[in-house]
Amino acid sequence: MDFLDHGAGEPLAAFGQWLSARPRGRILLVDFELDSWWLQVTVKQSLTAIYHCDLNGSVYAAVTDRALEVEQACAAAQVEQWAQTHHLAFFKPGQPLLLQPVNIDKPWGQEIWFTGVEERGVCCFTDGQFGAPVPWVQAVMPEAAAGKPGTPLILLKILDPFPEEVRGDLYFELHEEKREVYVVTHVDESAWPSGIGGIRFGFDPAKIAQARSEEAFRQDYLSAVQQYEAVRREIDALSTETAPDPELRQREHKLRTRMDAFTRTRDLRVGDVVVVPLLMPHSLQHGVRTIEFQTPVYERRILSFAQEVLTQGHWDTAAAVARMRLLPPHETPFDELPASHGVTVERIVDFPDFEVRRFFIEAGCSEELRLSESYGLIMVVRGDLSVGDLQLGAEQAAFLPLNSVLDLKPAEPDSPLVLLLAIPCG
Repeated sequence: MDFLDHGAGEPLAAFGQWLSARPRGRILLVDFELDSWWLQVTVKQSLTAIYHCDLNGSVYAAVTDRALEVEQACAAAQVEQWAQTHHLAFFKPGQPLLLQPVNIDKPWGQEIWFTGVEERGVCCFTDGQFGAPVPWVQAVMPEAAAGKPGTPLILLKILDPFPEEVRGDLYFELHEEKREVYVVTHVDESAWPSGIGGIRFGFDPAKIAQARSEEAFRQDYLSAVQQYEAVRREIDALSTETAPDPELRQREHKLRTRMDAFTRTRDLRVGDVVVVPLLMPHSLQHGVRTIEFQTPVYERRILSFAQEVLTQGHWDTAAAVARMRLLPPHETPFDELPASHGVTVERIVDFPDFEVRRFFIEAGCSEELRLSESYGLIMVVRGDLSVGDLQLGAEQAAFLPLNSVLDLKPAEPDSPLVLLLAIPCG
């Protein structure tokens, strides 16, 4: 067909050469191989980048692992047929990209990923109808319009634990590399009738003061965990059809209560922010739903868990106890950044690798956002957002490309907005 060009190799280089010829009304296909860097054992994936330059000069990009056949008489009709036949998402470089969530089951509930790319799951960008994996789109979008190829995005997810006590409590764990920040969006009143939930966050200052020394406290805590772990493993060794006998249940409850008494529980209400420093043991409690931004690495040290750990055969208590922080750092007020009338912008965390800002936009107001140094990830907490050609509701998220100049405003002029924006540093 006279509207089709075909090449192979590095897709962005081929696209650059093709675009210089002003190819209005044409399609470029580029066959290439992508290393699946997110898998433990890297494999090469055979893909095809699709670029369409319409008659107005606008460019759209897609990517597929399907074989493409040419059956139409013009470029526009052909890309439409491919989109419908192969469920292909086409994206316009430089525009905000909608993020398609992936639900990941956990023993304590579920995580809802928006940018995750790893062995357990790969998130997608979506055009509202079809989606394409994040690393595929990154590989074909010019000017890093979906993020730098081969580089994970800031990890954005929702933590959605069960409302039942113990069953819905997350691992008590710490991180040596991964930095996290939580924003509370819901507290289940069936679990917390007062509307005040909690997170285990470090240790009880009174217990620390009662110990002979800090080192003695660490050893006392380690001993309590190890005693609990022994009874936990007795229960985990039972068949799924065998319930623990009353004596074993009683012993488990007694040892768990003793172990948990070492920790401090921090109250959480809707809107609260939890900044998790490195080496800080923490465990979000049942029925507390949060939005989380974190460093995109998978690493943790499990100190304890009141259920069977399915992802590893051991707890990391002994190694973690030697390095863990006992108390959180002193909390300071959020930095308030310059903003337009009717808009408040708080920097709720400023980690070395990313920062997160929270926007409160009153009804009828708006805020111009300029991303001149990096991309952004935006999620709506409350209200409906109009940004670029997208409209986002609560708990919907989008990728905002580098060099974007966007007007953040309510989709409904008489309704306020609460937004979160994460921006990488460096």
